[in-house]
Amino acid sequence: MRGGAGGFEAVVGQEAAVAALRAILARTGGQGTTLIHGPEGVGRFLLARCAAKAILGDAALVEAQTHPDLTVLTPDMGIDGAREALAVLSRRPLKGPRQVLLVRDFDRFHGDVHHFLLKTLEEPPAEAAVLLVAEAPALLPPTVISRCRLVRAAPLSDAQTAEVLARAGLPREAAADAEGAPGRGIRQAALGIGEDVTVLVEALAGRREDPLGDAERIVRRRKDEEAPEQRVRLAEVCRVAAARLRRGLPESEDALRPVVEALRSLSSNANPSIVFAGLMLVPWTHRRH
Repeated sequence: MRGGAGGFEAVVGQEAAVAALRAILARTGGQGTTLIHGPEGVGRFLLARCAAKAILGDAALVEAQTHPDLTVLTPDMGIDGAREALAVLSRRPLKGPRQVLLVRDFDRFHGDVHHFLLKTLEEPPAEAAVLLVAEAPALLPPTVISRCRLVRAAPLSDAQTAEVLARAGLPREAAADAEGAPGRGIRQAALGIGEDVTVLVEALAGRREDPLGDAERIVRRRKDEEAPEQRVRLAEVCRVAAARLRRGLPESEDALRPVVEALRSLSSNANPSIVFAGLMLVPWTHRRH
């Protein structure tokens, strides 16, 4: 959806989510707690930011995150950040009609933060709006979910994804790999993984002459990369490869399983070099059997 009043002009797609948020704002003015959930990269945080703009009425300050009545809480801020955010939330607003707390990736906070915030979620201050952003409500304590109004952000169509990517200066063809999540497509472009994905898919089809060398080059692509950043990049290589293989099913079904297993191994802190060496050698292993 684009255009219309209420701060949601920047949103492409998400008609149901925008309608739900507008209904909530019309009914409550934003007071209370709203959880916006859905797959990563589909625009959950954008929806929350647009809702904050609609509540506070100053889009520029909200966009810059400098509005005096807006507090943004992220997982790296921990319980100390949560404590400070709740202290601000309890104050009277300085400029807008409410204090707004926008909590990004709420399902990635440690459990102690969830419990610390629970009292506020149960009884938010009368002049407060809490906007939570998370991937899946099932990852959150039921006591938290029961205190929230739920709004689902769904994957976009390929055409809508291509439109968002084009606005970001990326080719529309990248929409297929993004699988309805433009944020994922933008991240993939920033990571520069296109060549590595192509090499991996070719290796799984048995079309690479030096799969072990390819595996090591993919793993060591960025020499100055820290281990956590490396895992994020390699996991994204696997995700995009899996997306391409899914589009080729049923012919690619046998190749898809080891990619999914590699993703699990990376998330379990397995050695990336071993994971990718095993992955690239899958066709050779099958030939021996």
